[in-house]
Amino acid sequence: MVQPRILVLVAMASVGLAACGSSTPGTAANKPDKVQIAAEGPFTGDEASIGEGALRAIKLAVKDFNKAGGVHGTSVNLVVYDDNHNPQTAATQQAAGISDPTVLGIVGPMNSGVVLSTIQGLQGANPPLPFVTESASAVKVTDQGNTVAHRVNARDDQQGPADAKFMIDKQAKKVEVMDAHSDYSTALADIVAKYLADHAPTITVQRDTAQHGQTDFRTIVQRINAFKADWVFFADEGPEAAPFVQQLKSAGLTIGQNIQFLGTDGEDDATIITSSQGAFLNAYASNITPDPASVPSAADMITRYKAEYGADSISKAGPFYGSAYAAAQVLLQAIANSPVNNGKISRADVLSHLASDTFQTVLGPVKYNSKGDVTSVAIGLFQAKGTDMVSVKSITG
Repeated sequence: MVQPRILVLVAMASVGLAACGSSTPGTAANKPDKVQIAAEGPFTGDEASIGEGALRAIKLAVKDFNKAGGVHGTSVNLVVYDDNHNPQTAATQQAAGISDPTVLGIVGPMNSGVVLSTIQGLQGANPPLPFVTESASAVKVTDQGNTVAHRVNARDDQQGPADAKFMIDKQAKKVEVMDAHSDYSTALADIVAKYLADHAPTITVQRDTAQHGQTDFRTIVQRINAFKADWVFFADEGPEAAPFVQQLKSAGLTIGQNIQFLGTDGEDDATIITSSQGAFLNAYASNITPDPASVPSAADMITRYKAEYGADSISKAGPFYGSAYAAAQVLLQAIANSPVNNGKISRADVLSHLASDTFQTVLGPVKYNSKGDVTSVAIGLFQAKGTDMVSVKSITG
């Protein structure tokens, strides 16, 4: 298999309310009786920092879509599946959607591990229940031949090489590569370690594994000190970052001074700066989607988001509010493009349109390849400055 290239988003479309993909006003012949979609992710619990802002964005996307006419005049109802990053919880909630033919798709799930644990149930439904995830990046999400799988974000085998190349370009010499013992983090850390070995053999790599929910990192910090690492790469979904960087600093390793830090999507979170008492300052974090503020076509959405949730809401929105809005747009447009028969829309038709159509989103056009991956992606790079994660640039590899 040829590894997909990383491309910066091009030909950005100007998208406002109309970009949500609503159709002409409905008539008795083409107006569906009921249309529902689900939003799924960790909206509470220890990963709520990545979920809450995404859920708000999905709610805003549905509100904008309905305001523009909905599906031939029928407003879309949003149901919420708070899976709390738990596959068993996710499967139970998805079962309710699978059994309800008016639930035409899911925005999410957000976590790769949840997707990989539940995807066969979604694929095996009759008809299958499609999803468009805003953040699940594991290669297997779309590499297993399941027609239900779609995402608007980059894959691990796109993000990992870009992260490794960034450290190479920064003249890293000794890199501590860590994961948090999850499907997502282990796979991504493995890709980074392999890229460094293949493309920069003079860089020495030390590998360590943390645990989800771990708070005591003294043993790992001692190993990092003994290794004399000048960079730490930590693939993590967020909860472990604050105590880890605090313990680095307590051991005399200050980010931006005598050690550098590159995290991933869950660490593109300004709340880590406060919760680590500033130890996270100067840390970098890559994200499998670009900063919406750097995308001209997202400007109107950001304005509406602030109007809906408060002037300071973007700083609290987390790493996936832009991709969540875009994922909702994709699913809603696919539904709006599907035929209505006897007041109903079939999930099979929604799947067909997801596979064939081009969708206009706040992050630019989305067109899927045969796997359900976007043909054009951008990866954002952020740095902890002051009280915010500040966009540095888009990185490619």
